[in-house]
Order: sequence, then structure tokens, then C-alpha cells
Amino acid sequence: MDMNDRPAVVTRELFDVSDSQPMCYDVHLSTHPGKVRSGNEDNFAINTVYRRLEDQKKNLQGTRLKDPLCCAVFDGMGGEAYGERASVLCAEASALVYRDLVKSSEVNVDEIVCRFVEKSNRAVVDMLESTHSKRGGSTFVMTVFCNGVVYPYSLGDSRIYLYRDGHLRLLSNDQTLAMKKLRANIITEEEALTSPDRHKLTSFLGVDVDAEGLAPQIYQPFVLKPGDKLLLCSDGLYDMCSDRQMSKLMAKSPNEACLALVNAALEKGGEDNITCLLVNCSEA
Repeated sequence: MDMNDRPAVVTRELFDVSDSQPMCYDVHLSTHPGKVRSGNEDNFAINTVYRRLEDQKKNLQGTRLKDPLCCAVFDGMGGEAYGERASVLCAEASALVYRDLVKSSEVNVDEIVCRFVEKSNRAVVDMLESTHSKRGGSTFVMTVFCNGVVYPYSLGDSRIYLYRDGHLRLLSNDQTLAMKKLRANIITEEEALTSPDRHKLTSFLGVDVDAEGLAPQIYQPFVLKPGDKLLLCSDGLYDMCSDRQMSKLMAKSPNEACLALVNAALEKGGEDNITCLLVNCSEA
């Protein structure tokens, strides 16, 4: 990937939450197993709904929702037998985030998501123990919309992008061995983009076998503006498509953009499962 294809740097004004106000969100979803794998280990959750599309070549077209809203994408690992089960367990557990959000107008979103991480990690670990498997888990990215503010979280190498004013911004950090080496100045940023360690995960749901304490990556909350698009995706998208191509496709209408991103990844080879969950922001 060309270094010039990197998303725009996130600027500080993105994080100003002083002008938060009720917003409406149109949620779009497209997923596909890709051209190489027979099964789809990806999953997604929208509030209490967690499933995959029966026809994986079509979109879940925009559904108008208000906050509180919880959206998440899960990428299972460990092969079809265990990766798919892991992502389903995590998607099911994510329903507790939405249920906790609607209980009270004053909530600590970070605490709620941390409880979800502990519960889903335990569910995956128990599943692997019961099946005598030593491999399995799931990445996740999640955005919680509460009182007009967006709270982003992640573990693993699924990603969150913001498309605003014609620019694509990467909001999440990959928890991979390559990024760990980059932060330690062992490799350069350019080397990290092509490193064989770029998908060797250092953290994911199911990694905490001994219940020592697993916490999500917590990013600074921010406010969406009307016209903004927020993209949650598995690595099957950005491994195939450059950020420049993704940015160009994100300029389309939300429903077209969501399906176009998946189709672009397929055209580039579709070497992994592909899931795109796109949230378009509009005034309430």
C-alpha cells in the first residue's frame, strides 16, 4: 500500500462533544464470505439483533434508528468450526450493551462495554474448553451512540473509519504484533504495512484464558455531524482495498457505498470474509 493512501490524520476538533444533540442514524450492512473461504466467520450486531444476511450478496438497507444505539462487527478466528462460533457468542453477548444503555439516561458507557468484553471473553474461553480446542477467538469493533455522542472501542484488527467532508480517517488502532513493533520503534510505519506480523493479534476476545482481566481499546468520544459516515469493518475489506479506493467509494450514497465496498474487495480477490457496517448520520 502506498503511504499516500493512508487515511487523513484525526484532528483534535473531531473530539469536541460540547455541541452534542440528538441525531438519527441510518444503519447499512453488507457481508460476504469472499472467494476463498467456504464459510463466513464474520458476524455483526445492531442493538439486540445479531445475525448474518440470508443473501450475503445484498445489503441490509438503511434502517433509521435513534440513540441509544450499539453497532459492532466481529471477525472470528480459529477456522470455521470455532471462529464462527466465537463471533456468534460475542455478537449475542453484545446485546447486553444496548439493554444496559436503555435502563437509565445516565450511564457509564466505558463500564458497560468493559462488562461486555469480560462476558464475551468468558463465553469464548468456555466454548473452547468444552470443545478441547486451543485456537479460537474474535476481534471486535464497536461504536455506542448515546446522548448524541459516539463512543468507539476495539480489540484486534477490525477497524473503525470516519468519512467526513470527503476525507477518510482511521479512528481505531490495530492490536497486532506489527503495530507493537512499530510503537517500540523496531520497524518503520512503511514496514508495518507489509509486515508478516500485521495480522498476528496481540489481543482479542477469547485471549484471556485465565481471567486476568481483558479491557477493550477505548478511544476518545466524539460527535458526528450530519452527512458523516462511520464504517466498521473486518480486515477482509482493507486488506483488499486501499484507503484511497475506500474513500472514493464512501462518497457514494450510504446504501451504495456499503455494497460497493464489499464488491470492491471481491473484485480485488476476496481472500477473506468481508463485512461492512456503515452508519450514516442525519439530523433528528
